[in-house]
Amino acid sequence: MSGSASLLLVTHVHVRQGPRGWQVDDQTAAGIAQWCRHFDAVTFVGIGIDDAGDAFSSSVWADLEGVHPGLRVIALPYGYSVGATWRHWRGVRAVLAREIGAHRHLCFTLGNVVGDWPALGAWEAVRQGRRFAAWIDRVEPFVIRTRFAGAPVKRLLAEATMPFTQGVLRYLLRRSAVALLQGGDTFDWYAGAAGDPHCTYDTHTRADDAIAADVLAAKRARVLAGGPLRIVYTGRAHGMKGPWDWLDVVQGLVARGVPVVARWLGDGPLLDEMRAAVAARGLDGVVALPGYADKAGVMAALAEADLLMFCHKTPESARCLIEALVRGCPIVGYDGGYPRGLVAAEGGGAFVPLGDVAGLVATVAGLHADRAGLAGLIGAAAASGQRYDEDTVYAHRAGLMKLG
Repeated sequence: MSGSASLLLVTHVHVRQGPRGWQVDDQTAAGIAQWCRHFDAVTFVGIGIDDAGDAFSSSVWADLEGVHPGLRVIALPYGYSVGATWRHWRGVRAVLAREIGAHRHLCFTLGNVVGDWPALGAWEAVRQGRRFAAWIDRVEPFVIRTRFAGAPVKRLLAEATMPFTQGVLRYLLRRSAVALLQGGDTFDWYAGAAGDPHCTYDTHTRADDAIAADVLAAKRARVLAGGPLRIVYTGRAHGMKGPWDWLDVVQGLVARGVPVVARWLGDGPLLDEMRAAVAARGLDGVVALPGYADKAGVMAALAEADLLMFCHKTPESARCLIEALVRGCPIVGYDGGYPRGLVAAEGGGAFVPLGDVAGLVATVAGLHADRAGLAGLIGAAAASGQRYDEDTVYAHRAGLMKLG
């Protein structure tokens, strides 16, 4: 296999055995199908689980059987604890050493260090003197701090180990042949440590997902005609997504007398608490929390909405922002390198500093008052969305991997 255009992709993604063979979440399955278009053979390495994993996950499991004759799947044991790392480290390293030697192109999705098998794979590639691509999709220190915000002991331990874990990641980035840094925030944080850094994007929208010209024109005409402001968010009800800030902004708009219809599409661990908060705040009839929606439902909601309002607490490369632009839905929320980069060329976004609820209330209220400006923002969002489709972004990353 080493003589062909073969790819070894080592990830943190959960994989499981289904009735017809290996399964992954549907978005990962779409990505694997893309990799199989660009490489003769693909070995996908994930973390094996026996069940659906996170009880609040909205993942849809997809079969990998028949995706491509050159696709192999390897499931590694869960290792994200000191004990699990100690038990499995030697066996996992042996598997990775063998696979690294058998593939021409290597890519490791780096995240943490303890129990992080992609990082172990990158270490082994360094030991073997192999060139590899390092792929990072979020700024881990901010994610960890948000995750442990209510657990001071765990946060203290995480802070104590962070210089070591970040130092290891930066070392591996320096040794990589190419760094695929997803979105502006990740690029800004890690690019200085990489010899050949590239800002990349990840989406599973297709060219035919773009909002149609007649639908876009009708949407802008409706906005100009007035009526309640249609606000949407699509994503998990999780602390990282800022659901309480989001509700605070909606409540602030109502207090200003702005007519609002707001929907949050997505399940998650805080969904029931959000529903209780909506009732307690008297926002019934203003905020709808229907839970999980499939892709068709999300795409329809984004096309119907006047704007996607987001309050993300961490620098992450959320796909919902790209999906919104593709559907002619401006992205309005907390500033960061990722959202700013998405609309840098064509526009379609409005941002306030992280955590500035009052500023976001004022910005959204201003868009409600300036309907011509909002209609212009919708057009700019659609123009930005034309830059992002699955075929284009995967071809870009595959080309970088092959150069590496």
